[in-house]
Amino acid sequence: MIKKGNLFQGRASVESDVPPCLVEVARTYDKRDIDYECPESVAIVGMVEVVILSGPDIGKTRRYQRLQFRRLFIPIEEAS
Repeated sequence: MIKKGNLFQGRASVESDVPPCLVEVARTYDKRDIDYECPESVAIVGMVEVVILSGPDIGKTRRYQRLQFRRLFIPIEEAS
């Protein structure tokens, strides 16, 4: 589940020797996607905003659609 404060690691860094890209979920929200040719059709797109914690873009925020985010990142499990 994607919740505020959860940590995720880039899937590419797990599958190869790329340095790990760590991100923290800043917020989740729903964005309206309006088709301007047909204003009566409105889609709700789930979005995730993250803060990058490692790599060259450290400290920057990025926004992803939830489906894209799930493809690019995997959750970091807490050690118990």
